Amino acid sequence: MGQVGNGGGEDAAAFFRWVHGLATAGDRRMAPLGSLAPAFDEGVAQLAGAVRRSVWHMTFRPTWSEVRMARPIAEVSRRRGIDARYVADRLASARLPLLSSHHHPYFRNHPVVAPLLVVDTRTVFVGAPPGHELAGEVWTSTAPQVVDGAIRVFDAVWRAATVPHPEDAPPFTRRMVDVAFLLTDGSSDREIARSMGVSERTVSAEVAEITRRLGARNRAHAIALIGDAGP
Repeated sequence: MGQVGNGGGEDAAAFFRWVHGLATAGDRRMAPLGSLAPAFDEGVAQLAGAVRRSVWHMTFRPTWSEVRMARPIAEVSRRRGIDARYVADRLASARLPLLSSHHHPYFRNHPVVAPLLVVDTRTVFVGAPPGHELAGEVWTSTAPQVVDGAIRVFDAVWRAATVPHPEDAPPFTRRMVDVAFLLTDGSSDREIARSMGVSERTVSAEVAEITRRLGARNRAHAIALIGDAGP
């Protein structure tokens, strides 16, 4: 699968070529789960509940809907004793301003070849890169050779990755991120307050602060920026 080089890039490219080759060939070491969205949307809570020691997640440039879908994994990552690591392309921080705050303090930036999730260093989930003929598909594996390769690749990328600079990652609080998820779901301040068990006035203040920190013109613009709709 090649040697580690270029901050893990060469090794990562070789690893993904190999596992995608296995998947294309129908190798039994790679079990297909179907398209990414249904596979994770239906099983992410169950997967998060199974985490015991570690969860390492690498994704190219996630959308807000993908961040929302993976939220149960982010929540379990905050548990004491869990080795949590999250890597995404540097532009992800700019496109999704709340991303690094949501995953802080275990979020780093590094070029990503393809999606990869390693749970408890024994189960691997892998997707195909953008533009690949299999893009959007996901597979899982517990085969030792696949798992070992994924661990080596992720470790190399993690060591080469950088922590986002403050100007790239506004310091949104966890409650602001929680409010942001509900905002982009279309919830009103009253509905958010009821869901979070706080006062409507508190929610209104949080929304105002989120809007200010994003540099948004108004609430609707803030929601658009949170969801990567652009300025």
